[in-house]
Amino acid sequence: MGKRLVVGLGNPGPQYENTWHNLGFKVVRALAGRLRASLSKKNDALTTTVSFLGDDVTLLLPQSYMNLSGKAVRAIANRERIEDQDILIVFDDHDLPRGLLRFRKSGGDGGHRGLRSVINEMNSEAIPRLRIGIRDDSVDEEVGGYDDLADRVLDQLTADELDHFELIAKGGSEAVVEWLRNGIKLAMNRQNNRQILSREAEAAEKARKDAEKKRKKAEREALKEKTNKETDIVSDSHDDDRNSGGSKE
Repeated sequence: MGKRLVVGLGNPGPQYENTWHNLGFKVVRALAGRLRASLSKKNDALTTTVSFLGDDVTLLLPQSYMNLSGKAVRAIANRERIEDQDILIVFDDHDLPRGLLRFRKSGGDGGHRGLRSVINEMNSEAIPRLRIGIRDDSVDEEVGGYDDLADRVLDQLTADELDHFELIAKGGSEAVVEWLRNGIKLAMNRQNNRQILSREAEAAEKARKDAEKKRKKAEREALKEKTNKETDIVSDSHDDDRNSGGSKE
């Protein structure tokens, strides 16, 4: 029996609950629901441990604010003797388009203060992580229209954004289950670059694909009709040749 740790990064308090910067919290809460587990307060974290496929899986939401997240991670990893490679950090990433999933086996903090705290406290960059994009490319491909990124990622979400937030959390929890089942390599192969779209974007993408199918079908039918006409012309020509080439008496 092994031990695994899944950490969602975010800020405590209702004012931060439905903000893009708390996406890590939201994913781990969705995972807790999927595993039928209840998080409870212990020291400076919300946590629970469940059995999954023979492993003891601990879910952790640090409650000491984003830039101090690593303290709770180090405390529980040391207490439970969980190895770096058996820890998964889940967090929002403005460098990726909204809803895009990206597992990494190791690496730097990429400017994310929560991940920076974890790396510093654990004294290791060899900690797997799931980055989930929050950048809104429909506004601006470079910065997502955020005049002040720090403020924007802490803004309350609109109704449409909140719906997308929920969809991403659900998809992100599915990706974490992939990691729990199959490890980081298969999770990277199967989940990386998967993008969870909003309902509006999903409908637009479906309409685009349906239109593309209709276009290709029309092209195939037009080509078939053209081929049939050419075959009929050739057939008529052969009939004329046979008729004009009859025997003379």
